[in-house]
Amino acid sequence: MRPKTSESVLDTVRELLPGIAAAAADVDRTGTIDPTMIADLHEAGYFSLLHPSRFGGLDADPVDYLTATRELAAACTSTGWLAGWLAVNGWGLALRDMRAQEEIWGPDPRALMCSSYAPTGRMERVDGGFWLTGRWNRCTGASHASWLNAAALHVGPDGAAQDFMAVLVPAADYVVESSWNGLGLKAINAEDVVVSGAFVPEHRTFNWLHSRIPEGLAPVFLLPQPTLYTLAGTIPLLGAAQRVLDERRPRPADPLSPLAMAVTDIQLSVTQIQRNLGDLMSCVAAGGFPDPALALRMRRDQVMASERSLRAAQAVIQNPGDVDEELLERVWRDVQTARTHVSSNVEQVLALVGRFAMGLAVDDLIW
Repeated sequence: MRPKTSESVLDTVRELLPGIAAAAADVDRTGTIDPTMIADLHEAGYFSLLHPSRFGGLDADPVDYLTATRELAAACTSTGWLAGWLAVNGWGLALRDMRAQEEIWGPDPRALMCSSYAPTGRMERVDGGFWLTGRWNRCTGASHASWLNAAALHVGPDGAAQDFMAVLVPAADYVVESSWNGLGLKAINAEDVVVSGAFVPEHRTFNWLHSRIPEGLAPVFLLPQPTLYTLAGTIPLLGAAQRVLDERRPRPADPLSPLAMAVTDIQLSVTQIQRNLGDLMSCVAAGGFPDPALALRMRRDQVMASERSLRAAQAVIQNPGDVDEELLERVWRDVQTARTHVSSNVEQVLALVGRFAMGLAVDDLIW
């Protein structure tokens, strides 16, 4: 068997797309993605795109991950969203203590994680680590995961918060409570995860300011942490918008019509994101860290991609042609739901971009 490459993974994922598209209506109706589809994505090598090579991953260019995720979302937005978040959580794990990586990927290279960076957990110092309690909402893929990656506040003896940290918790130490009932993205399994009390050893904790990053990582793992997390909330929107635009027939003859402009907007967003990621990868590969101008350009183009995706879907809604009504209604609900994710807060990001453009101090960069 030939070793997998990014190109072969994309080819194999594309072979799965017709089946994923055919199942999309049932996925929406039942609110369930068949676990065999996750297994098929493992076999295709999709999750290995963002895994480090030391654990059998491909250290792939992030554009390959985004391309595969966008095409999955075009076939079924729920499947693209779920797969995209499960994959990007593996990317984040590569920065953690090697002992934690060995614990998770050593016994099971296919182990997946759900996550929440809302600091709704409480950590108290005990011998050798911390005692953790908490509840985290909307953890995408909770029932498909065997580990939780969650944010928590380290609380001192006086009850005051001392630090903001992330922790890794095995499935044996938490309970998944069914709670997801979104208007769209019906099958992303974004459930509540509850830890009633669990010991977390020191090596399973992570602090963005003080933790030591493992050596020898490929450039993809040196990108600023929120980069791929924010894109994971946007790329499925681009895929969903592309799907309904592709289905729209006949094509508008007027290049300035809302539909034609929507097609151009989606192509523009894909090009901008790929350009920005290329610049970021060049920066970190050379040992640097992106300056505010590059970081804000990345975030600006990412949130605008979310906005353009919504407008593109609206353009098809207003002039649907022969697009299947059930497909259009489903994608519209998916887009409306995905658009509410924190990564797509257009007003917040553009206000920051505007301050920077006017030469005002920007201390609260949204990386």
